[in-house]
Amino acid sequence: MSAQGILQKLASVQIGGPPKNKAVKFKKRDLIHMMRNISTLIENGLTLPKAIETISREKSLKRYAGLLDQVRIKLESGEMFSTALSQCGKTFSDLFINQIRVGERSGTLPDAIQRLTEQLERGDDLKARIIKKLAYPVMLVTVGSGAVSFMILYVVPTFEKTYAESGAKLPAITQLLISVGAFASAYGWLLILAAMLAVAGIIAVRRNPQGRLWMDHFLLRIPFIGEWLKNIAVLQFMEVLGNLMEAGFTIVDALKVCAGSIGNRAVRKSVEQLHSAILRGERFSAELERHSDLFPPVVNQLVIVGEKTGTLSKATMDIRKHLSREVERTTNLLIGTIEPVLTIGLATCIGGILLAIYLPMFDMISAMNGGGH
Repeated sequence: MSAQGILQKLASVQIGGPPKNKAVKFKKRDLIHMMRNISTLIENGLTLPKAIETISREKSLKRYAGLLDQVRIKLESGEMFSTALSQCGKTFSDLFINQIRVGERSGTLPDAIQRLTEQLERGDDLKARIIKKLAYPVMLVTVGSGAVSFMILYVVPTFEKTYAESGAKLPAITQLLISVGAFASAYGWLLILAAMLAVAGIIAVRRNPQGRLWMDHFLLRIPFIGEWLKNIAVLQFMEVLGNLMEAGFTIVDALKVCAGSIGNRAVRKSVEQLHSAILRGERFSAELERHSDLFPPVVNQLVIVGEKTGTLSKATMDIRKHLSREVERTTNLLIGTIEPVLTIGLATCIGGILLAIYLPMFDMISAMNGGGH
C-alpha cells in the first residue's frame, strides 16, 4: 500500500464517538443528568456550546462524548440547538426536539431546557417508585417458586424412596405430591418450553401495531389493574401536554406532538382522536367528556374550569398532581393486597409440602412404637 493510501485509511478512522448520523441510545438517567447539568450551567452564565463542552468531559457521560462534541461543533458553526439534535439520527425523540425548538423560537431556551428536565425527572421518579414497590412481590414470587420447585423435584423423591422401602402407607396428600413431582420431573421441560413460547408470543404480538393495540385495550379492561394502568397513561399524557403548553404550544399543536409520548396504544389512539376533534373545532373539555371511560371526572372538571378561566396550562398542573396522587394511592393499595396474598399462598404451599412429607413419618413412628409393645 502506498503512503497516500495509508494516510487515507487513517483519515477514515473515527476517534471520539460514533459516525455522524448514527443514533446513540441514551440511558434515561444519563439523559436527565445531562439536561440537568446543561440547565445549571446555562443558569450560571455559560453559553450553550461551553456547557455542552463541559459536560462532555464528565466521566459518567464519557460514552456520549463523541455525540456531544458533534452537537457542540454544529452550535459553534451557527446552527440551532434543535437542528443539531435532529441531526443525531434517532437519539433524541421528535417530542424532545420540538420542545427545544419552541424554546428557541420564543427566546426562552433556558426555561424550555429546565421544564424538559423536570418532566423527564418526574417520569423517571414515578417509574422508580413503582418498580421499588413491585420489587418485593416479584422477589417473593421468584424465591417462593424456586423453593417449592426444589422441594417437589429433589426433596420429595428422596422421601418417596424411603417410604417405598419401609412399605409405609401414604396418605392422599402425600400421594398427590408425589404425582405432582413425577409429572414435573417428566414433563417439566414442556412447561418451561410453553412458558418460553408464551413470552415469545406476547413479544410478537407487542411488536405488531394492531396486536399491541388489542393487548393494551385488554389490559385496560382488567379490574383494578386496568384503572391503575389507565391513570399512569393519562398522567404521561398530561405531563407532556402541560409542559408543551407552558412552552407556548397551542392545544392543537400540543395534542399532535404529545400522543407519541404515551406508552399505552389504546390511550394514544384516544388522544389522536382528541386531536382530530379539536381540528374540527370541538372544545377540548367536550371531547374529554366523550372519552369519559378514559379520563376521570376530576380531570374533565379541571379542564372545563381551565377553559372558562383561560388557565388551561395551570389546570394541567393540578391534573398532574391529582393523577400522581391517584397512581401512588392505587400502587400502595395494589401492593398492599398482593403482598399478604403471596405470603399466605407461599406459606400454604410450603406448609402443605412439609405436611405431606412428614405425615407418613409419623405413621411409621406410631407403627414402630405399637410393634414394640
